[in-house]
Amino acid sequence: MADTKHAPNVCHACMLRKKACNKALPTCAFCASRRLLCRYDVSAPKSKDRRTYYPGRHFVALQSPSPPRVTLTQAKAITPQLLSPESQQDDAPIHPSSLYVFPHLVEESLDQLARRLTELTKLTYGNVNITDRYFEVFHKSLPVISPDSFRQEASRYREERDVPPADFTVLLLAMLLIVLPPQDPSFLPPRASQEFLYMTTKSAFAQVQASLCTSLRLVQAAFLIALREYTGLRLEAAYISMMTCVGMARVLGIGIKSVRTTKDARIASGSRLDMMEKENLAWAIAMLERLILCEMDQRDIQPQAEYPGPDCRLPSDRRPTTGLDSTPGPDSQGFNHVTVSSLDAAYAGQFGRQAQSIYLLDRLLLIMRRTATTPDTKLAELAELDSRVRSFLELVMGEAEWRQTLSCVPVALCARLLFLLHGSVLDTLQYRRSETDRRRKAIAWIGLDAACRMMLDAAEWHDDEAIPIMPNCCFYNLRAARECLQERNKGVVDEGMGRDIERLLDAEEKYRKRWAF
Repeated sequence: MADTKHAPNVCHACMLRKKACNKALPTCAFCASRRLLCRYDVSAPKSKDRRTYYPGRHFVALQSPSPPRVTLTQAKAITPQLLSPESQQDDAPIHPSSLYVFPHLVEESLDQLARRLTELTKLTYGNVNITDRYFEVFHKSLPVISPDSFRQEASRYREERDVPPADFTVLLLAMLLIVLPPQDPSFLPPRASQEFLYMTTKSAFAQVQASLCTSLRLVQAAFLIALREYTGLRLEAAYISMMTCVGMARVLGIGIKSVRTTKDARIASGSRLDMMEKENLAWAIAMLERLILCEMDQRDIQPQAEYPGPDCRLPSDRRPTTGLDSTPGPDSQGFNHVTVSSLDAAYAGQFGRQAQSIYLLDRLLLIMRRTATTPDTKLAELAELDSRVRSFLELVMGEAEWRQTLSCVPVALCARLLFLLHGSVLDTLQYRRSETDRRRKAIAWIGLDAACRMMLDAAEWHDDEAIPIMPNCCFYNLRAARECLQERNKGVVDEGMGRDIERLLDAEEKYRKRWAF
């Protein structure tokens, strides 16, 4: 080398860190400052216009182990070992077989899990105790599952002593999640708490969805999970579960037909019932999504599930028949011939009235999402909608007895509409002081006072009758009524209004103890 004080190439350390090297011999400045061994290549320098690629120079190749070949007998022998307490300890060795899930054992493990949970919650699984409770109470407000088809399916598995499919078992766990809260929590062991059952059901649902992707039973289970999260005051989780439910329903083509013709009467009985079950589920998905968006205060978000038009026929109540083998009658299983916009029509059914209530709510959300309209136009649209809501509420309350109206879902939805509608009117008139605006404010407060009185009557009736507060919009209505009375009571000493506020607070606390987790 001509220059014996400098090397022709950079040292290994500077080459790896991709920094400049002074090439000093025997040690460069970087290696000398850090007391590193400085090494140079003695080969000829490479041309700058060509760079040799060394695959794997800085990486270590790892060969993935292939899944072990395990027979069904070996898998059944391994599964108890994986679920044993010793295998779940931190210091327990991890075997390759423990990294794999055997699909043919998912159904059996979920069935054992469901049996164990029903034993902990003191509800039976071998007979129809869980399904009876569900269909007697909750099915009346949200008929998303066909009682006859579900019971026939459960009876077939029981008679043939066959393990139910994984999606059927997950749906049963979701039904148990809905049925459990009305029980007294003090009688339940810790591992049968609502939180434990909720986490277990969510984990089982994720496991089945990973292997099955989607099915009708899985969509129904996702809807019930979202409903339980909504009633349990977990709105963010409910919205995420709702989006999962909407996506799976779209994959299956579950939707609401905009027009039904007379050809439906000639469809076979089984096909007609299946179609009605899917349509009721599609209706319920669209309804629950809008309720969740209202309570999340995300009313400007466009719902993913499209709501049907005003000329679409309403869903049916799907009342169960007297026996499993009986033929469905036209009154209990027939199509509903009342349209959505026919608010004054008779015999629309309770679920049909709910659909009409959410139709009015959807109109309210559309008005609130508009940003290009002027305040006067918005107030005129709200006033017209208020008139329709009041007329509809009067009709619904006239169709039921007094005691039934206090726990009637359409009435609760109308009360929620009044709180949201008149609250929007007051927000629009917040900084306006004209005489017309003062009259509008007075009318809005009259509507809010009427809704507050409805919630006070409902809270008092549930307390006197020792009946658990029903979850259909109830907590959100109680909270809205309490906030309205507190706003009214600002700067005014009113003992009667103070007692009403305490009564609403007590009702909210009772709801939290029974439904929230």
